[in-house]
Amino acid sequence: MDSYCPTMEMLQPIHMQSPPGPTPDGLKVAALQDPDSLQMARSCPVVSIGSFILWPFSYYDNRVSFGMVMYDPLGKVLAVKEVRGARYIWQITTNGRGMDGSVTFTGQARQSVTMTCMEIGAMMTGG
Repeated sequence: MDSYCPTMEMLQPIHMQSPPGPTPDGLKVAALQDPDSLQMARSCPVVSIGSFILWPFSYYDNRVSFGMVMYDPLGKVLAVKEVRGARYIWQITTNGRGMDGSVTFTGQARQSVTMTCMEIGAMMTGG
């Protein structure tokens, strides 16, 4: 399958209360109100790419990783990818313009992980 790279202008951090489709096994919805507390937020920061949703889930075993899940417009899971280095997301920021950008997911204790547009595009095409 050809690779796809969305532009940064297509990526919008938003908040949702529940995923648009099933939660894959081993993952849970968990987002903190801020990086220095254990208070759960009422909604989770996620990334909207048009009508696709990239949701950074937490793992039940509390590992320091996000389980990134890409949902299609109908709520079908297209891809699941473990991204190591942070957990319990509280903030998402976009960096760059065009296809030369990335998205940073910041979690507990301000630990963060970054995904490029190309990595996000690969998840949109099932990779």
